[in-house]
Amino acid sequence: MKSLGLAIVLLAAAACGGGHSGNGGDASGNGDGNPGGSACGVFGAACAQGDTCCSGICDPQGGCAPNPATCSAAGASCSANTDCCTVSCEAGVCSATQCTADDGTCGSDGDCCSGACQGSACTPLSTSCHTDGNPCTGAGDCCSGLCDSAHVCGPSSFCVQNGDACAHDAECCGGICNPGPGGLGTCTQPKPGATDCTAGIDGALCGTCGDCCSALCAPYGQTGVNVCQPAEGCRVDGDTCRKDTDCCGGGSGGLPGDGNVHCDKDNPSDPVGVCRNPTGCDPEGDTCHFLNYTCGNSSKRNDCCAGPGNSGVCQLDPLGVPRCFGLGSGCQMAGSACADSSDCCSGAPCVPDGSGDLHCGGGCSGDGSACANNEDCCSGAQCVFQPGQTFGTCGGSATCSQSGQACSDTQLCCAGAGVCDVAGSNPVTACPAGGSNCLCYDVIQ
Repeated sequence: MKSLGLAIVLLAAAACGGGHSGNGGDASGNGDGNPGGSACGVFGAACAQGDTCCSGICDPQGGCAPNPATCSAAGASCSANTDCCTVSCEAGVCSATQCTADDGTCGSDGDCCSGACQGSACTPLSTSCHTDGNPCTGAGDCCSGLCDSAHVCGPSSFCVQNGDACAHDAECCGGICNPGPGGLGTCTQPKPGATDCTAGIDGALCGTCGDCCSALCAPYGQTGVNVCQPAEGCRVDGDTCRKDTDCCGGGSGGLPGDGNVHCDKDNPSDPVGVCRNPTGCDPEGDTCHFLNYTCGNSSKRNDCCAGPGNSGVCQLDPLGVPRCFGLGSGCQMAGSACADSSDCCSGAPCVPDGSGDLHCGGGCSGDGSACANNEDCCSGAQCVFQPGQTFGTCGGSATCSQSGQACSDTQLCCAGAGVCDVAGSNPVTACPAGGSNCLCYDVIQ
């Protein structure tokens, strides 16, 4: 069954999460996903709040969104195999029987882990790795990089890895679900041009911080699988985007390097592209070269717009990401343009307005308020948005703090959300008893 996953998330549910199991899910509904036998809103259904959706997520546009971090139990409503803990959706209802593995005998598309039954046999979605729901003997067998305790491939991150099974674009780390032979397809990402990171988008598998666009690789929740963590605020060079203002340097608010970066797309009609800075210096908020931080030495460029040669301009943000910060001793007041929270006075979050443009807020964002990442939300809430977007909404409050949120010896971190450390400390320092300015995070050494 899926286990609880409460780390930095893009499409995070207030309900349960984790990985698919080979035991057919929990038909009673006691534990994971949507309760067994209950009707709920499938992908695209109108909603006002997440608890009416099978995924537990109502997106900012008022529609039920997909959520790879959770699944629905037998008897619950579904629109695709990947909605279900058994990875089998028959006639709009999650089956109590585990999906049939690739090349196994089948009677319908819903029987198959691949979502494609052709000539009475399940057609594989991939020949290089096993997709969601298929049996495995080790992590290397699975497209997701996770072979669970039941020896079944399951989701490893808050989004679906390239090559793994998907039903909707919004499930994928790269924001693109290529159609397959049946009801499912496989995830991929846009590739419009060269950047300083080629594959390490938010949520992607990683081995070291150098693999990631954000320069931050850490375990995701209770899966324990290392994935690239989202940098707060604007999207850094090489990461996914939907429009220019999603990117660091894509705005027009007068920050160093504004106008240098664009959201490049393979085709103008594509929903998702990549933040790309083909010429010029690195803008405010972009990753940069930093020596001797938690991850070692950042391999990013040493060319922040506000300081040639960096000249101290490259600094660690509150989560330990090395980023260009060119405001010196100054800061941006509430309502002013920002790239991330480091730009804002008094530690205020850098949050999107109704158009998705980032501005300094007046404090943490409560339920229903705008956010760009979990750390913008008040402790316990999660930021819900689609891959590539900066515009999201806080919701799903819990009593513990998510990764990137404030913590202390009395306000504890959620399971899998890291440990409580002094914000921006280098080397990382544990939060002392009664301490303040502490955040939940756990960066790979």
